[in-house]
This record gives sequence, C-alpha cells and structure tokens, in this order.
Amino acid sequence: MTRLALFLCLALAALPARAEPPLVLVDTPPLHSLVARVMQGLGQPGLLVPPGTSPHDFQLRPSDAGRLSQAQVVIWTGPALVPWLSEPIATLADSAAVMAALDSPGWQRLPLRHADDFHLDNFVPDEDDDHGHAEDATDPHAWLDPAVARAWVYLIADLLSQADPGNAAAYRANARAADGELESLRDEMAALLAPVAARPFVVPHDAYQYLEVAFGLRAAGSIALTDASMPGPSHVAALRDVVVTQEVSCVLTDPQTSADWSAVLAEGLDLRTALVDADGTGLTPGPDLYPQMMRAMAQALADCLGPG
Repeated sequence: MTRLALFLCLALAALPARAEPPLVLVDTPPLHSLVARVMQGLGQPGLLVPPGTSPHDFQLRPSDAGRLSQAQVVIWTGPALVPWLSEPIATLADSAAVMAALDSPGWQRLPLRHADDFHLDNFVPDEDDDHGHAEDATDPHAWLDPAVARAWVYLIADLLSQADPGNAAAYRANARAADGELESLRDEMAALLAPVAARPFVVPHDAYQYLEVAFGLRAAGSIALTDASMPGPSHVAALRDVVVTQEVSCVLTDPQTSADWSAVLAEGLDLRTALVDADGTGLTPGPDLYPQMMRAMAQALADCLGPG
C-alpha cells in the first residue's frame, strides 16, 4: 500500500460514522414530500396514505398499524384533516416523537369557510350540510401556501434533529436549502398567476383557500364542502346564480370531487374546466412531489382563467 493510500484509509477511519436515521412515518404525500426534502441524502420517510387515496376516508390497514408501532418519528398533518389517525398514533406510536403540522407554531392559520363566506345570498342549508366543525376550526389544507411549507420544513428539521442528533447539521442544512427553493417556487407561481388573479372561478371542494390568499386569487364559490362532502340541490342552484352574476368562466375539478357536479353546474353555460390536485395524487412520492404539485396547480389555473 502506498503512503497516500495508507493516509487516506487512516483519515477515513478517523471520521465519525454517520448515525443511522430514525424510522420516520408521514401521513399524506404533500407533507411526506417536505419531510423527504429535509431527509434528503440521509434516509427515506415512510408514507402512510398512498397516492390516489383521499386522506378524508382512508382506512388504516393492519400493516399500517405495524408500521406505526415501529416508527420512531411520526409527522402528520393533524386531526383537522385526518381525525381517524389520532387514536392509532396515541396507542401504537406512544413512544415515537410526534409532530402534528397543523398544531405547530410560526405560520398563519385560516378559518374554515362557510357558504356565506362566498356570498351565496340565496343559499339554504340542506339537512346534511352540518359536518360538526367548530365555528373557529382551522382550514386544514395549509400546505397549499408555500410560506406555510417554508415554516414547516424548519419545524421538521428541529424534530428530526432532536430524534437524531448525529445528523442534526444535515437536517438543518437541508431545511435551509428547501426554504430557498420554496421561496423561488412562490415567486415563480406569483408571476404566473398575477395576470389572472382578479378573475373569479369555482373550486371543486373548499380546499384551496390558502392558495387563494397566498396569490390573491378570487374563488367565487365551492361545489363541495371542505371535507369533500357532496352538496345539496339548493347549494348547486345558488352557485349557478353566482356563476352567472359574477361572470365566472372557470370551474376547477379535482380527484376528490366527482366531475359530474362540475358538469351539472356548467350545463348551458360557457365555462372552461381544469383539473387541479391538492394531494399530489398522480405524482411519485418524494422530495419533488410538492413543487411539481404546486406548479401544476398554478399552470392549470393560469390556463383556465387566461384569455382565449
């Protein structure tokens, strides 16, 4: 062995071994993407709710219960979005470090909207329109504001650093890099959406308030409710009146809401439609899912609301 080779071997042997990252489990693809970005180069978090599955009605499987019981870190959106996960975390992951993103500090919460927030003056609630939300409940779709995602990546890095001190510097460096990327993403989306920000549109279910506020967009109404529950006839009738009086030209659809409702709303009217997806349903899970999802939504809105 040459002196140089011997020197390199000794130098490498003297370096501290990188600690094995903990077993991390995340509930939904958008939040999983942010965690995967913070863990990039260190390990892969597990995903509980698979792509193509609504977080509102996912059923926990025995294999998922096993993964929860083995997890050392659980990062979930919170009970406002996935209430069915509260008890399994408490009973199966009682020794894990846990973060509920919606309960974390450092970002601006928005309250759940109601029909009158969209100024549906002739709206008459149907018997099944009460879904038990508290009056001061938080809208749970907070990840659709890149500013919230920027706050969350630092909180994720802090939790992972506490659970895995040996890799703390790497987690925090990744969070700083993600912060810069999310800032650039927000600027890119703002430039794309600015020309259409004043044009009203209808959302498939009321999941896009954070996106609207972040980019000054104007939703005139929502077909379904925040939890994607289907509307009643009086709601659809009131929404058609809004579409006509406010000269709405765009109705969005998404994987969580049947496109049949958009067809009913648009019947006899000259409306464009565009598919948006707040959950990254058709995307590959991982660090790239969040920016891909956000760019796709911005482009869909710009195309639907734009001229021509």
